[in-house]
Amino acid sequence: MTAWIARLAPALLLLLLSSPGRADDDDSEPDVKPSEYGVMPMASEGSDRRLERRLSRQSRPKHDRRRKRPAAILAIQGGVPIFVGEDIDRDVVRPGGGFTFTTGVDLGYFVPQLDVGYLAFPIDPVGFPREPLQRVHLGLGGRFQVPNPSVVMPYLDASFAFQWWKLDTFTRCELIACSTGDSFRFAPGLSFRAGATISFAPSAALDIGLRYGLSFEGDDVFTQTRHWLEPGIGFRFWL
Repeated sequence: MTAWIARLAPALLLLLLSSPGRADDDDSEPDVKPSEYGVMPMASEGSDRRLERRLSRQSRPKHDRRRKRPAAILAIQGGVPIFVGEDIDRDVVRPGGGFTFTTGVDLGYFVPQLDVGYLAFPIDPVGFPREPLQRVHLGLGGRFQVPNPSVVMPYLDASFAFQWWKLDTFTRCELIACSTGDSFRFAPGLSFRAGATISFAPSAALDIGLRYGLSFEGDDVFTQTRHWLEPGIGFRFWL
């Protein structure tokens, strides 16, 4: 009997030592198998950079031209030119009217431009019928502008003007200009315009400004340098 208990004691001791371990194993959390789809990435991980840039551009103001690529522009302006000077008789030299077409390339802060235009001043000489003093021009210059996040973009235009003038009167040089008969005569000049564009669409804006123009004497057109101011309004488009 004693020998049988001696043989059985090690087995009982082994059973008692192994039971708590099995109980702890039963109480432990089961292993979680990894998802067959893997780990979900963070929102900022693995995103499409092109999509991010597109969303970023969409969130910017559409009228902000600081981030635009170079673009061709087309513009049309209308104005009311008024000669200025101490010798200008307002009863004879009336405010006129004109228009200008402009094209160029918008590079951001600078826009090289080419413009063509026409204007006419009604002239009412005493004793003669009304005749228009006409001008056609070709301008080469540029625009200095200040792109910013707002809809308003201020600018300053400057150009050299190739001008041709015509005045059909019976006098020679007694009025503001000399008579040129039936022909246009050349007189060089300069043109400056200050104003601002006001965007109302991603690629369109209202253009408001004031032009200062001058013409030198030229080919017997004037007896002195003539100056005029031209408030105007127009539209500008980016293509």
